[in-house]
Amino acid sequence: MVAVSALRVVIVDDDEIMRTLMRRTLERMGFSQIYTSKDGDEGLELAQSQRPDVIISDYDMPKANGLQFLKAVREEPALAKTAFVMLSGSTNSVVRQRAEELGANTIIIKPVFPADLQDKLGALVQELTGSTIEWKPSLRRDALAPQDRV
Repeated sequence: MVAVSALRVVIVDDDEIMRTLMRRTLERMGFSQIYTSKDGDEGLELAQSQRPDVIISDYDMPKANGLQFLKAVREEPALAKTAFVMLSGSTNSVVRQRAEELGANTIIIKPVFPADLQDKLGALVQELTGSTIEWKPSLRRDALAPQDRV
C-alpha cells in the first residue's frame, strides 16, 4: 500500500478556479503534495522538476493544449510512465481517441465528481505500481459527497 499523502500530483489547467477546486478536492482525499500550473509549457517544466506520480491536465488550454502537453510528457524519458489523467468538457470521440493514442491513462469528462476521480486515481496507481492507495478513513470514497463536483 502507498499512502495517499506520499503521492505527488501536478494539475495543469488554464482556469484558476478549476485549479483551485481540483486542489481542494485532492486535499480532501488526503493528497498533500499538489503542484499547479496554468499551461502546458509551464506544466512540463513543473513536471520535470517535481517528478509527479500523477498529472491531471485540462484538454482545452492556450499555448500547448492538453494533447500537445501529453505528447511532450510522453516524449520526456523521466515522465513517460507517469499516470496521466486528461480532463475535457467535450464528449468528442476524436479528442478521446487522440488522447488515448498519445498515452493518456484515462479521460474524464467534466464535471468531475470527486468519488469518480478517487476511483480512477486508485485504479491508475494500482495499475501502474501494483500498490493500492491507502486512503485515510475519514477520506474514504463514501465520505465524499455525491453531489460535489469539480
